[in-house]
Amino acid sequence: MKVLLTGDSIIARHEGLSQPRLNANLKQKVPGIELTNTAVSGINSGAFFARLSELVLTQDQHDALVILLGTNDLATHKQVPLAQFKQNMSLIASAVVCEYWPPKVILVSPPAVDEQKQHVRSNKVVAQYSQVVEAVAQEYHFHYVNLYQAMIERGNLASLCQGLKNDGLHFGQAGYELLADLLGQALQEI
Repeated sequence: MKVLLTGDSIIARHEGLSQPRLNANLKQKVPGIELTNTAVSGINSGAFFARLSELVLTQDQHDALVILLGTNDLATHKQVPLAQFKQNMSLIASAVVCEYWPPKVILVSPPAVDEQKQHVRSNKVVAQYSQVVEAVAQEYHFHYVNLYQAMIERGNLASLCQGLKNDGLHFGQAGYELLADLLGQALQEI
């Protein structure tokens, strides 16, 4: 199975590896998976839409497309209003649906944060942006992975959100294990 992973730093970060941490974790969980990762750290939904051709549409066709956005849209110091975020996500969805049959697209919510360390994002706001991602996924009949809710249910956000940056957002092994498990389950359904 060939999978295109894209979005923001949650998908892009290497966390000390020679490849994105998510790629390494997925290769362990899904034997024979082939991955292309075009994620860009710091990107928000508007900038992603502006670069959609480069990041998704001109890439070779894959069996599945995974997009995680919203992490940077919801940050208080550079917040994209919720209505604009929804419009951006809808524009992205309507563009990728031309290339990818809806059941082969997986939208992932932004992750929960450790509010003790993360001061420009709160879980209350993450939940609001996650609901927008879910609504767009439902509207376009895409798969939806609620990473935010899975992290809240798992608990111990201090441990889940502990990565090299130690900023309460960018997670390390525990967070990537959870994300890879969730994506592995969604990919099995495709």
